[in-house]
Amino acid sequence: MHIPAAFIRFRFRQAGKFVKEIPLPYLVLLLGILAAAGMAGYSFVESRTGGAAVGGGMLLLLLSIHLKRKDFHFIRLAEASPWTVFCADYWLLSCPVMALEAVRGQWAVALALLLGCVGVSLIRQPYWRRAKGFPVPRLIPAEAFEVRTGLRRDGWVLLAFYAGAFVGLLLPYASFAMLWVYTAALSGCFRDGEPVAVLCSRELPAGRFIGRKLGVNLRLFALSVVPVCLLYVAIRPGDWWLALFFFVMAILNVALFILMKYALYRPGGKITSGQISLFLSMAGMLLPFLAPVTLFLLVRYAVMARQQLTPHLYVYN
Repeated sequence: MHIPAAFIRFRFRQAGKFVKEIPLPYLVLLLGILAAAGMAGYSFVESRTGGAAVGGGMLLLLLSIHLKRKDFHFIRLAEASPWTVFCADYWLLSCPVMALEAVRGQWAVALALLLGCVGVSLIRQPYWRRAKGFPVPRLIPAEAFEVRTGLRRDGWVLLAFYAGAFVGLLLPYASFAMLWVYTAALSGCFRDGEPVAVLCSRELPAGRFIGRKLGVNLRLFALSVVPVCLLYVAIRPGDWWLALFFFVMAILNVALFILMKYALYRPGGKITSGQISLFLSMAGMLLPFLAPVTLFLLVRYAVMARQQLTPHLYVYN
């Protein structure tokens, strides 16, 4: 196998450019989060079961990235051995996890993850335009069109993470890790701005529009997460406070997804900014000391969303 050295250097230059563009306070906070996550992971992979759970979760994440990457067909056309490019990407992403597994003596898991990257790289990405998509449950109303669209597009990936949360009940905290990824994946449902005609279809003022949007989507999300949290508390009653904290933070983060969408709303456009803020808020689901960041961002984006929507909905104010 020939590793594309030029491609790896390019990825490192990309990473360096990304780091340079992060404001210093955010960079310090981000490094602290990564350090805390590393220490938590170091403790978690001590057992063989924990190591296997982390390795399996990483492989699921890589599979999700592989099936959704936008440059898949371009690389297949441009490279003689495209799978080596994909594999180099996934090895770079999983290096910290493989190193952690190796340091803790989980050599079998590290080797399985190494080979798993090769296996994922060999999977052909389907042509999504020909796919029927994931069947959307009837209980999701048409008003929650973002969730319906996200499920049709990424439903099988979301289902895998959601099912992983139930399987993770066998291990302490594993369910919350899978629900964290599930919640993060849901953020992709709220990155596309609908046309103004859809925005105005209910003839609501900005405040009532935001309230209704939050009510519908938060209710759907709560219905999906509550069963996992209740089962976790039933199995480990002493951790009820942890389940409650995670549930509240997850709800607040989904609310933030919605508020960010309308704070940065562009009719028919894709929202790409605000990702650092979103990451810091999501980290608060696992690191309680970051919870105030989520509250600050909620207030900030709620004000911005109302201001952004008012010109589009001014007829009804």
